[in-house]
Amino acid sequence: MKLSVTSSSTLQKFYLKDLHNNKFDIALDAEQHIPYGWYELCVEYVDTKIEITDILINGSSINHMIYTGYYTDGNGVVHQPATAVWDTGGVFTIWIHTEIGAMYSRIYEAIRNGDFGQNLFEKYSLTVDRPLVTKDQWPEHIRSFYATAHGPQWWYTASNNMPWKYCDLPDYDTDELLSELDPMLGYYEERYNKGYCIKQIKEYASDLPFIELDDIASPLVRDFVSSIGYTRLIDIAVQTLRPGTYIDIHRDDHYKRAAYPYMKGCKKLYWACKAHEGVYFKQGRGGILPLDKPLLLNTIDHPHAVIHEGDQIRTSILVYGELN
Repeated sequence: MKLSVTSSSTLQKFYLKDLHNNKFDIALDAEQHIPYGWYELCVEYVDTKIEITDILINGSSINHMIYTGYYTDGNGVVHQPATAVWDTGGVFTIWIHTEIGAMYSRIYEAIRNGDFGQNLFEKYSLTVDRPLVTKDQWPEHIRSFYATAHGPQWWYTASNNMPWKYCDLPDYDTDELLSELDPMLGYYEERYNKGYCIKQIKEYASDLPFIELDDIASPLVRDFVSSIGYTRLIDIAVQTLRPGTYIDIHRDDHYKRAAYPYMKGCKKLYWACKAHEGVYFKQGRGGILPLDKPLLLNTIDHPHAVIHEGDQIRTSILVYGELN
Protein backbone atom coordinates (compact mmCIF):
# COMPACT_ATOMS: atom_id res chain seq x y z
CA MET A 1 0.00 0.00 0.00
CA LYS A 2 1.12 3.55 -0.67
CA LEU A 3 -0.26 6.23 1.66
CA SER A 4 -0.03 9.93 0.89
CA VAL A 5 -1.25 12.89 2.95
CA THR A 6 -1.66 16.46 1.73
CA SER A 7 -1.26 18.90 4.60
CA SER A 8 -0.34 22.48 5.45
CA SER A 9 2.95 21.32 7.02
CA THR A 10 4.89 18.07 7.03
CA LEU A 11 3.34 15.55 9.41
CA GLN A 12 5.54 15.16 12.48
CA LYS A 13 4.25 11.98 14.18
CA PHE A 14 1.90 9.49 12.53
CA TYR A 15 1.31 5.75 12.39
CA LEU A 16 -1.27 3.06 11.69
CA LYS A 17 -2.98 0.76 14.21
CA ASP A 18 -4.66 -2.46 13.12
CA LEU A 19 -7.74 -4.06 14.64
CA HIS A 20 -5.51 -5.82 17.21
CA ASN A 21 -4.13 -2.37 18.18
CA ASN A 22 -0.74 -3.33 16.75
CA LYS A 23 1.18 -0.22 15.72
CA PHE A 24 2.76 0.18 12.27
CA ASP A 25 5.29 2.93 11.68
CA ILE A 26 4.99 3.91 8.04
CA ALA A 27 6.51 6.20 5.45
CA LEU A 28 4.44 8.44 3.21
CA ASP A 29 4.50 8.31 -0.59
CA ALA A 30 6.25 4.93 -0.67
CA GLU A 31 5.10 1.41 -1.44
CA GLN A 32 5.22 -0.75 1.69
CA HIS A 33 3.85 -4.09 2.76
CA ILE A 34 0.84 -3.54 5.00
CA PRO A 35 -1.43 -6.59 5.48
CA TYR A 36 -4.87 -6.27 3.91
CA GLY A 37 -7.50 -4.74 6.15
CA TRP A 38 -8.73 -1.80 8.21
CA TYR A 39 -6.38 0.57 10.04
CA GLU A 40 -6.62 3.65 12.20
CA LEU A 41 -4.46 6.39 10.78
CA CYS A 42 -3.32 8.42 13.78
CA VAL A 43 -1.67 11.84 13.44
CA GLU A 44 -0.43 13.30 16.71
CA TYR A 45 0.15 16.95 17.52
CA VAL A 46 3.80 17.69 18.32
CA ASP A 47 4.40 21.44 18.25
CA THR A 48 2.79 22.74 15.05
CA LYS A 49 -0.85 23.13 14.04
CA ILE A 50 -1.35 21.13 10.86
CA GLU A 51 -4.36 21.13 8.52
CA ILE A 52 -4.93 17.89 6.59
CA THR A 53 -6.62 18.51 3.25
CA ASP A 54 -6.46 15.11 1.55
CA ILE A 55 -5.48 11.48 2.05
CA LEU A 56 -4.60 9.21 -0.86
CA ILE A 57 -4.49 5.42 -0.84
CA ASN A 58 -2.51 3.91 -3.70
CA GLY A 59 -2.67 7.25 -5.46
CA SER A 60 -6.46 7.68 -5.17
CA SER A 61 -8.05 10.40 -3.02
CA ILE A 62 -10.54 9.47 -0.30
CA ASN A 63 -12.27 12.76 -1.17
CA HIS A 64 -15.03 13.77 1.27
CA MET A 65 -14.57 10.54 3.26
CA ILE A 66 -11.87 12.54 5.01
CA TYR A 67 -14.75 13.94 7.08
CA THR A 68 -15.20 10.58 8.79
CA GLY A 69 -12.04 11.47 10.69
CA TYR A 70 -12.14 13.21 14.05
CA TYR A 71 -9.81 14.94 16.47
CA THR A 72 -9.47 14.13 20.15
CA ASP A 73 -7.92 17.12 21.88
CA GLY A 74 -5.57 17.11 24.83
CA ASN A 75 -8.51 17.23 27.24
CA GLY A 76 -10.16 14.17 25.68
CA VAL A 77 -12.88 16.17 23.89
CA VAL A 78 -13.82 14.75 20.48
CA HIS A 79 -14.20 17.25 17.61
CA GLN A 80 -16.03 16.23 14.43
CA PRO A 81 -15.75 17.23 11.66
CA ALA A 82 -12.08 17.96 12.17
CA THR A 83 -9.15 17.50 9.81
CA ALA A 84 -6.34 19.09 11.81
CA VAL A 85 -4.14 18.72 14.89
CA TRP A 86 -3.75 21.75 17.15
CA ASP A 87 -3.00 21.12 20.84
CA THR A 88 -0.67 19.18 23.10
CA GLY A 89 -1.85 15.61 23.59
CA GLY A 90 -4.26 15.78 20.65
CA VAL A 91 -4.57 13.19 17.87
CA PHE A 92 -6.43 13.08 14.56
CA THR A 93 -7.90 9.66 13.79
CA ILE A 94 -9.51 8.21 10.68
CA TRP A 95 -10.27 4.61 9.70
CA ILE A 96 -8.85 3.69 6.31
CA HIS A 97 -8.57 0.45 4.33
CA THR A 98 -5.64 -0.88 2.33
CA GLU A 99 -8.02 -1.19 -0.63
CA ILE A 100 -9.73 2.15 -1.23
CA GLY A 101 -12.66 0.43 -2.95
CA ALA A 102 -13.48 -1.42 0.28
CA MET A 103 -13.44 1.90 2.13
CA TYR A 104 -15.79 3.52 -0.41
CA SER A 105 -18.20 0.58 -0.15
CA ARG A 106 -18.28 0.56 3.66
CA ILE A 107 -18.59 4.31 4.12
CA TYR A 108 -21.07 4.96 1.32
CA GLU A 109 -23.46 2.25 2.44
CA ALA A 110 -23.49 3.73 5.95
CA ILE A 111 -23.42 7.52 5.63
CA ARG A 112 -26.12 9.45 3.81
CA ASN A 113 -25.36 11.97 1.08
CA GLY A 114 -25.22 15.46 2.52
CA ASP A 115 -24.00 14.35 5.94
CA PHE A 116 -20.28 14.54 5.11
CA GLY A 117 -18.77 17.67 6.62
CA GLN A 118 -21.29 17.72 9.47
CA ASN A 119 -20.78 16.33 12.96
CA LEU A 120 -21.42 12.66 12.20
CA PHE A 121 -21.65 11.79 15.89
CA GLU A 122 -24.92 13.75 16.08
CA LYS A 123 -26.60 11.34 13.65
CA TYR A 124 -24.41 8.24 13.71
CA SER A 125 -22.71 5.88 16.10
CA LEU A 126 -19.28 4.43 15.31
CA THR A 127 -18.54 0.88 16.43
CA VAL A 128 -15.37 -1.12 15.85
CA ASP A 129 -15.59 -4.90 15.75
CA ARG A 130 -12.16 -6.15 16.80
CA PRO A 131 -10.91 -9.75 16.79
CA LEU A 132 -10.89 -11.58 20.11
CA VAL A 133 -8.67 -14.59 20.70
CA THR A 134 -10.67 -16.85 23.01
CA LYS A 135 -9.78 -19.89 25.04
CA ASP A 136 -9.46 -23.26 23.30
CA GLN A 137 -12.39 -24.71 25.26
CA TRP A 138 -15.02 -23.30 22.89
CA PRO A 139 -16.26 -25.01 19.70
CA GLU A 140 -14.51 -23.99 16.49
CA HIS A 141 -17.45 -21.96 15.16
CA ILE A 142 -17.55 -19.91 18.38
CA ARG A 143 -13.80 -19.22 18.35
CA SER A 144 -14.00 -18.27 14.67
CA PHE A 145 -16.99 -15.97 15.28
CA TYR A 146 -15.01 -14.02 17.87
CA ALA A 147 -11.73 -14.09 15.93
CA THR A 148 -13.31 -12.70 12.74
CA ALA A 149 -13.62 -8.92 12.83
CA HIS A 150 -15.75 -6.60 10.70
CA GLY A 151 -13.81 -3.49 11.69
CA PRO A 152 -15.32 0.03 11.82
CA GLN A 153 -18.98 0.65 11.06
CA TRP A 154 -21.03 3.84 11.11
CA TRP A 155 -24.68 3.32 12.13
CA TYR A 156 -27.46 5.81 11.49
CA THR A 157 -28.97 6.22 14.94
CA ALA A 158 -32.51 6.89 13.71
CA SER A 159 -32.53 3.52 11.95
CA ASN A 160 -33.88 0.32 13.48
CA ASN A 161 -30.69 -1.41 12.29
CA MET A 162 -28.52 -0.04 15.10
CA PRO A 163 -27.02 -3.04 16.95
CA TRP A 164 -26.76 -1.43 20.40
CA LYS A 165 -26.57 1.83 22.27
CA TYR A 166 -25.98 2.98 25.82
CA CYS A 167 -28.88 3.29 28.26
CA ASP A 168 -28.61 5.94 30.95
CA LEU A 169 -29.95 4.65 34.26
CA PRO A 170 -30.06 6.18 37.74
CA ASP A 171 -28.04 4.40 40.40
CA TYR A 172 -29.90 1.42 41.82
CA ASP A 173 -29.02 -0.96 44.63
CA THR A 174 -28.57 -4.09 42.53
CA ASP A 175 -29.28 -6.55 45.32
CA GLU A 176 -32.45 -4.71 46.34
CA LEU A 177 -33.67 -4.55 42.75
CA LEU A 178 -33.02 -8.26 42.17
CA SER A 179 -34.80 -9.05 45.43
CA GLU A 180 -37.85 -7.05 44.33
CA LEU A 181 -37.84 -8.73 40.91
CA ASP A 182 -37.56 -12.28 42.21
CA PRO A 183 -41.18 -12.86 43.34
CA MET A 184 -42.46 -11.40 40.05
CA LEU A 185 -40.61 -13.92 37.88
CA GLY A 186 -42.64 -17.10 38.15
CA TYR A 187 -41.23 -19.03 35.18
CA TYR A 188 -37.87 -20.77 35.32
CA GLU A 189 -35.81 -22.47 32.62
CA GLU A 190 -32.38 -24.12 32.57
CA ARG A 191 -30.22 -24.57 29.48
CA TYR A 192 -26.73 -25.83 28.68
CA ASN A 193 -26.56 -28.25 31.64
CA LYS A 194 -27.74 -25.55 34.07
CA GLY A 195 -25.01 -23.18 32.92
CA TYR A 196 -27.58 -20.71 31.63
CA CYS A 197 -30.67 -20.09 33.78
CA ILE A 198 -33.63 -17.82 33.05
CA LYS A 199 -36.34 -16.49 35.36
CA GLN A 200 -39.00 -14.41 33.63
CA ILE A 201 -42.43 -12.95 34.12
CA LYS A 202 -43.97 -14.73 31.13
CA GLU A 203 -43.86 -18.37 30.15
CA TYR A 204 -41.85 -19.27 27.03
CA ALA A 205 -42.27 -16.20 24.85
CA SER A 206 -41.77 -12.46 25.01
CA ASP A 207 -45.04 -11.41 23.43
CA LEU A 208 -48.28 -9.52 23.91
CA PRO A 209 -50.39 -8.79 25.88
CA PHE A 210 -48.70 -5.87 27.57
CA ILE A 211 -48.16 -5.71 31.30
CA GLU A 212 -49.32 -2.33 32.54
CA LEU A 213 -46.96 -0.55 34.92
CA ASP A 214 -49.79 -0.05 37.41
CA ASP A 215 -50.03 -3.84 37.67
CA ILE A 216 -46.47 -4.08 38.97
CA ALA A 217 -46.65 -4.31 42.75
CA SER A 218 -43.10 -3.16 43.48
CA PRO A 219 -42.62 0.63 43.41
CA LEU A 220 -38.89 0.06 42.90
CA VAL A 221 -39.43 -2.09 39.80
CA ARG A 222 -41.96 0.40 38.43
CA ASP A 223 -39.46 3.19 38.91
CA PHE A 224 -36.71 1.11 37.32
CA VAL A 225 -38.57 0.30 34.10
CA SER A 226 -39.97 3.85 33.89
CA SER A 227 -36.47 5.30 34.15
CA ILE A 228 -35.51 3.32 31.04
CA GLY A 229 -38.47 4.83 29.19
CA TYR A 230 -40.88 1.88 29.12
CA THR A 231 -44.56 2.84 29.36
CA ARG A 232 -45.78 -0.78 29.21
CA LEU A 233 -43.91 -4.05 29.55
CA ILE A 234 -43.76 -7.05 27.25
CA ASP A 235 -41.40 -9.13 29.36
CA ILE A 236 -38.82 -8.89 32.11
CA ALA A 237 -36.26 -11.52 33.05
CA VAL A 238 -33.21 -12.21 35.17
CA GLN A 239 -30.59 -14.50 33.64
CA THR A 240 -27.48 -16.10 35.07
CA LEU A 241 -24.50 -17.54 33.21
CA ARG A 242 -21.95 -19.79 34.86
CA PRO A 243 -18.23 -19.68 34.06
CA GLY A 244 -17.29 -21.99 31.22
CA THR A 245 -20.71 -21.66 29.57
CA TYR A 246 -21.51 -20.19 26.18
CA ILE A 247 -24.70 -19.11 24.44
CA ASP A 248 -24.51 -20.21 20.81
CA ILE A 249 -24.64 -17.87 17.82
CA HIS A 250 -28.22 -16.96 17.01
CA ARG A 251 -30.70 -14.23 16.18
CA ASP A 252 -33.81 -13.74 18.26
CA ASP A 253 -36.92 -14.71 16.31
CA HIS A 254 -39.25 -12.06 17.73
CA TYR A 255 -40.07 -10.82 14.23
CA LYS A 256 -42.65 -13.61 14.16
CA ARG A 257 -44.48 -12.28 17.20
CA ALA A 258 -47.39 -9.86 17.57
CA ALA A 259 -45.14 -7.70 19.76
CA TYR A 260 -42.52 -7.27 17.01
CA PRO A 261 -43.46 -3.65 16.17
CA TYR A 262 -42.57 -2.73 19.76
CA MET A 263 -39.38 -4.84 19.81
CA LYS A 264 -37.62 -3.99 16.56
CA GLY A 265 -34.52 -1.86 16.85
CA CYS A 266 -32.66 -1.19 20.11
CA LYS A 267 -35.57 -1.94 22.42
CA LYS A 268 -34.22 -4.65 24.74
CA LEU A 269 -32.63 -3.50 27.97
CA TYR A 270 -29.58 -5.63 28.74
CA TRP A 271 -27.86 -4.89 32.02
CA ALA A 272 -25.09 -7.24 33.13
CA CYS A 273 -25.52 -5.99 36.67
CA LYS A 274 -23.30 -8.53 38.45
CA ALA A 275 -19.94 -10.14 37.64
CA HIS A 276 -19.63 -9.28 33.96
CA GLU A 277 -15.84 -9.55 34.08
CA GLY A 278 -14.61 -12.20 31.66
CA VAL A 279 -17.96 -12.32 29.83
CA TYR A 280 -17.81 -11.48 26.13
CA PHE A 281 -21.05 -10.68 24.33
CA LYS A 282 -20.47 -10.22 20.61
CA GLN A 283 -23.23 -8.43 18.71
CA GLY A 284 -22.37 -9.25 15.10
CA ARG A 285 -20.84 -6.34 13.20
CA GLY A 286 -21.42 -4.21 16.31
CA GLY A 287 -18.53 -5.99 18.02
CA ILE A 288 -17.90 -6.91 21.66
CA LEU A 289 -20.36 -5.07 23.89
CA PRO A 290 -19.18 -2.82 26.75
CA LEU A 291 -20.89 -4.68 29.58
CA ASP A 292 -19.79 -2.23 32.26
CA LYS A 293 -22.86 -0.10 31.45
CA PRO A 294 -26.57 -0.80 30.82
CA LEU A 295 -27.37 -1.16 27.12
CA LEU A 296 -30.31 -1.21 24.73
CA LEU A 297 -29.87 -4.02 22.20
CA ASN A 298 -31.20 -5.06 18.82
CA THR A 299 -30.86 -8.84 19.04
CA ILE A 300 -33.44 -9.52 16.32
CA ASP A 301 -31.40 -8.25 13.36
CA HIS A 302 -27.87 -9.05 14.51
CA PRO A 303 -26.31 -12.47 15.14
CA HIS A 304 -24.86 -12.66 18.62
CA ALA A 305 -23.23 -15.01 21.08
CA VAL A 306 -21.96 -14.94 24.67
CA ILE A 307 -18.99 -16.73 26.24
CA HIS A 308 -18.01 -16.73 29.91
CA GLU A 309 -14.26 -16.90 30.54
CA GLY A 310 -14.50 -15.37 34.02
CA ASP A 311 -14.75 -17.06 37.40
CA GLN A 312 -18.06 -15.80 38.86
CA ILE A 313 -21.69 -16.29 37.93
CA ARG A 314 -22.84 -13.39 35.77
CA THR A 315 -26.30 -11.95 36.47
CA SER A 316 -28.16 -9.81 33.96
CA ILE A 317 -31.55 -8.09 33.81
CA LEU A 318 -33.44 -8.03 30.50
CA VAL A 319 -36.55 -6.00 29.71
CA TYR A 320 -38.76 -5.59 26.66
CA GLY A 321 -41.59 -3.11 26.44
CA GLU A 322 -43.04 -0.09 24.73
CA LEU A 323 -40.42 2.64 24.78
CA ASN A 324 -41.49 6.26 24.68
